[in-house]
Amino acid sequence: MNVCAANRLSVLSLYRDLLRYGAQLKYTDKDFFRARIRAEFRKSASLSDPKEIDFCYKKGRAILERDRVI
Repeated sequence: MNVCAANRLSVLSLYRDLLRYGAQLKYTDKDFFRARIRAEFRKSASLSDPKEIDFCYKKGRAILERDRVI
């Protein structure tokens, strides 16, 4: 992923936050959620377009802000 250090840190922070959020889920399979998060981040790791990176980042933040799984 070609991003500057600040963006890379915010993406890593998002990853950790999503994993923590997944650990607190009550009505969703935690293992499935964790595997899905990891798969999405692996798939997005090769993104180089800043607009695509921003879209994926905002999508992840939206999950945390709405406090529900999409």
